[in-house]
Amino acid sequence: MSPAVRTYRGASADERRADRRARLLAGCLEVIGEVGVVGITVEAVCARAGLTKRYFYEAFADRDAVLGAVADDVYAGLHEAIVIALRAVDGDERARATRAVEVFTETLDENPRVARLYAESPGHPQLSARRDDAIDEFAELVLDDVLRLCPGDRERLRTSAVFVVAGTTHLVTRWLAGGVPLGRLELVEEITRTGTRALLA
Repeated sequence: MSPAVRTYRGASADERRADRRARLLAGCLEVIGEVGVVGITVEAVCARAGLTKRYFYEAFADRDAVLGAVADDVYAGLHEAIVIALRAVDGDERARATRAVEVFTETLDENPRVARLYAESPGHPQLSARRDDAIDEFAELVLDDVLRLCPGDRERLRTSAVFVVAGTTHLVTRWLAGGVPLGRLELVEEITRTGTRALLA
């Protein structure tokens, strides 16, 4: 016989833990949006989540752990959004590249908290490493879902894909800070034109 699962107000212990973890992640992202990565403390995250430190340490070892988890969620969500958008594109590599860049720029432009996490990640050792990993993952997405390469073509273009994604990341970050005098549509067009030229030459 399976052991009974205790519930509280209709939620199991696992469901309550998952809910608290989600609240802590949301609270962390709120703090980032308000004061930046440097302002993340256990106390600040708990205050935004409406939870005590006991529940923070139930879910995360320290502030770096919650920051890393937030970054992982952000990158995973962005990756999924691009993949889903590309499934609806009927067209060549340029059409798919345009849609991928549109989703990327729209997500950061319309979500200031996400954009601030993205922009400030290079100044935090753990987040910088995670963003580097994300760049590698998005380079793979370019090869698989934008260019739709066969295995034999991948190695030749892998470095170029990383170069394009890293350059796009830097340019969009500068654009969000007001350092690139282009509208969003112009930015998308420029990134698409330059990126496809580099990869399809």
